[in-house]
Amino acid sequence: MLTLLTANPAKYAPFASRLERWRIVLESPPQPLFELQSADFVQALAAKARAAAAMCGRPVLVDDSGLVLEACQPFPGPLTSTVLAGLGQAGLQRLLAGVSHRARMECHLGCWLGGVLRHWSGSVEGRLDFTRQPRDPRMMLSDLFVPDAPPADPRVFPHRARALDALAADIFDLHLQIQSAPETAGDEAPALGPRPSPLAPPPSPLVPRPSPLAPPPSTLAPPPSDCPFCAEFDDDGLSIFAQMTGERLANRVVYQDEHFVVMPPLGQFIEGGLLLLTRQHLLSLACLPPALFERLESLVRAISRALIERWGVPPLVFEHGPAPQRGKGVCCVDHAHFNIFPARIHVHPHLAERMHKRIGPLSELAQLRRAEFGYLFVQENDNVRHAYDAQDVPTQLVRRIVSAQLGLTDRWHWRDYPGLDELIATHNALKGKIRL
Repeated sequence: MLTLLTANPAKYAPFASRLERWRIVLESPPQPLFELQSADFVQALAAKARAAAAMCGRPVLVDDSGLVLEACQPFPGPLTSTVLAGLGQAGLQRLLAGVSHRARMECHLGCWLGGVLRHWSGSVEGRLDFTRQPRDPRMMLSDLFVPDAPPADPRVFPHRARALDALAADIFDLHLQIQSAPETAGDEAPALGPRPSPLAPPPSPLVPRPSPLAPPPSTLAPPPSDCPFCAEFDDDGLSIFAQMTGERLANRVVYQDEHFVVMPPLGQFIEGGLLLLTRQHLLSLACLPPALFERLESLVRAISRALIERWGVPPLVFEHGPAPQRGKGVCCVDHAHFNIFPARIHVHPHLAERMHKRIGPLSELAQLRRAEFGYLFVQENDNVRHAYDAQDVPTQLVRRIVSAQLGLTDRWHWRDYPGLDELIATHNALKGKIRL
């Protein structure tokens, strides 16, 4: 979870559901945070975020809001509460006598991470209306400030909503970066670990380097005795596939090399569906050895070409990656694999409410290796890729979405619909057709 330290948690009440989805918890600081007396929001926010990280021993979010008067820019900015406490409504009105009452409300969110400030902001234009009587002296500013476009919900302050909108684009990455950062007091340790001392001797050339084809440390899962894919690769005759197909098909592999295997899945709800698996037992493709991501890209492209040639549809590619130290749950297999289907389905609208981020090359999946909430990876028909927060997702969620959109709601579960006819047809159509 990510902590947002704020002296007034109530102001975030209208955003409670959004913060819950983002795994942000609100806390009041155990003691007042350092407030830099500056009219510059970024300077003041950096000092506060750094002090909060030192206090908590880890990166946390902090906020700062204030008013910028058109007649006195950038005043009062972060000094707004101090100025208003001293001037009051009458004093502020005297200050602006004869000049513009136009103003801007700003909200800034920040996190001190790796010795630098991560910063998000939102603002809204409006004016001060001194004919309005404040309901509560502590809320004087929000009563006096009238935004040019008042929100539908008067509890929602637009400047804060816009700052949260800015944070939304980075929240998935922020979680990953904080999980990778060491516990730190302020900026005493950078986010990616301690820097080597300039006086330290160079690494010994006698120390063996890990192979680029070896899985990253702590990501290799010991092959469990009940992994159906490992049993099938061993060809012991006891795999689920062998039990279900009997003599109809001795081997369903359509492509294989020393690192990957491609074959149609059980539960084949349409022809053309494939599994792209690692030959080695890894928890997810995020755990793939770095040197193999380029080959994975090439293989996904080769599969796409074969499916387009046979079924005329650029395929949908997806993976349910487990969180560290836990599996994916019932009906999922903890052996790294992509599901690939030639189905013209747009999945993102069904998952967009979850925390998510765009993925470029497949090598970026390695960032998700330590995601505490797991991940769903989806490559759409147009090759746009996203990773989504996968905590508490229903089993086989993407298969459910795809089968429902195809009008095949009774086929999402492989035990209910084994799809052996479709499996065999796919095998016969693609055997020997996938070429790198």
